[in-house]
Amino acid sequence: MRNRRSLQRGAIAAAIGILVSTSGAGQARAGDGSPPAPSLAQEQPPPAPQAPPPPGFHGGFAVPAAGPRVLPWREGEPVPPGYHPETRVRKGLVISGAIVFGTVYLFTAIGGGDAVYRGSPGYAALFVPCAGPFLTLATTRQDDLETMALVLDGLVQITGAALLLPGLFVPRTVLVRDDVSKPFVLPAPVALGPSSAGLGLVGRF
Repeated sequence: MRNRRSLQRGAIAAAIGILVSTSGAGQARAGDGSPPAPSLAQEQPPPAPQAPPPPGFHGGFAVPAAGPRVLPWREGEPVPPGYHPETRVRKGLVISGAIVFGTVYLFTAIGGGDAVYRGSPGYAALFVPCAGPFLTLATTRQDDLETMALVLDGLVQITGAALLLPGLFVPRTVLVRDDVSKPFVLPAPVALGPSSAGLGLVGRF
C-alpha cells in the first residue's frame, strides 16, 4: 500500500517537472531578443525619384530652343544671340515671277511651234522670251484681236520676268537661327515594328 502511494507521488512529481520544464522553454523562446530575419522587400531601399528631363530634351537628344526661324534684319542693326545674318533669295518674287512668266511663255511657245508646223515661219519669233510677241508683230500679218493678244502676251511675260529676276539676283539679308541653317546628325530611336525598336540617325543637310 505504501509502495503504491509512493509510485503515484513519484509519477505526479515527474509530470509536474515535465510541465514546468516545457513552459520554461516556451517562455525562453518567447523572450528571446534576436530580431526576425528581414525579408527581401525590407532589405531593398525604395527607388530614388527620377528628376524631370532638362528643357529642350526629347527623344534621346537635345532639341534646339524654340524661336522664329527667320527674322527680318537691316544692315547695322544688332544681331540677337542665337542668330546670324544670311543672304537669301526673295522667295515671294521668285515664285510669283516663275508662275506668271513660265505659264504664259509655255503656251506662247506651244502656239508658235504649232503655227510654224502649219507653214507660218514668221511665228518662230514667239520662241524668244518677252520680246517674241513684239517681234511677231513685225514678221506676221494679224487682225486687231490677234495684235492685242500678242501685245498683252508680251506685257505679261515682261511682268513675270520683272518679278523673277530681282528675286534671284537681288537677294535680301535676314537673321537665321543658328540651329536651323547648320547641318547636324543625331541618333534617335526608330520603331522597327510593333514590338521592336532600333537606333537611327536624324539630321539636316
